Amino acid sequence: MDLFSDIAQAEIDKMLKCSRAASRRLSAGEYIFRQGEVPQMIFLLQEGEIALVKDFASGKRNLLYTVKTNDVFGEAFLFAGQSHYWYDAVAMVDCRVLQIPWKFFYGFCENACGHHQMITRNLLEILAGRNFSMTKKLHLLSSTSLKEKLAIYFLENADKSGNVRLSMNRENFADFLGVARPSLSRELMNMQKEGLIEVDKEEIHILDRDAIESFY
Repeated sequence: MDLFSDIAQAEIDKMLKCSRAASRRLSAGEYIFRQGEVPQMIFLLQEGEIALVKDFASGKRNLLYTVKTNDVFGEAFLFAGQSHYWYDAVAMVDCRVLQIPWKFFYGFCENACGHHQMITRNLLEILAGRNFSMTKKLHLLSSTSLKEKLAIYFLENADKSGNVRLSMNRENFADFLGVARPSLSRELMNMQKEGLIEVDKEEIHILDRDAIESFY
């Protein structure tokens, strides 16, 4: 669901002006917001890729998820009543981000614009979809072993041919699973030796689906 779905371009332009939204460019490695800062905006990624990460004092990093072009992020803080960000948003490559002030979503403008109601509906659908995705990740992270986590991830992301294309590099994948990169590499090699999968750079090929499902 796109934040501007079913809204004409002329209405989008009017809405951006009404909300006082602003576009911002960021370089790879630059932070959009940091843990502890006060939330004031909803963000729409116009170009690039962004990681939402939780850093710990120990130096460990947990990748919550990656934001792709046209995805909304930071929206949970609008309705959750949280006074501070509890994770970071960092640009993985050069990015362009649209920032929309919260107050635009808190009340309708004096003209009771139809597009304002539409964008609020779209945002609620995005929130529902994000909640479902996070529920799936919670199920994955609650697994007792790394092999079980990988089995769940592969089965939920495989195409009809049993191929899984990883949308992140090995380091980010390890952060996403909440494990050390060497542990991830070792388990992938073990599963390959057992004839469960075949690792081919950015792709994983499921060779024994029945065995993989037994770990689920």
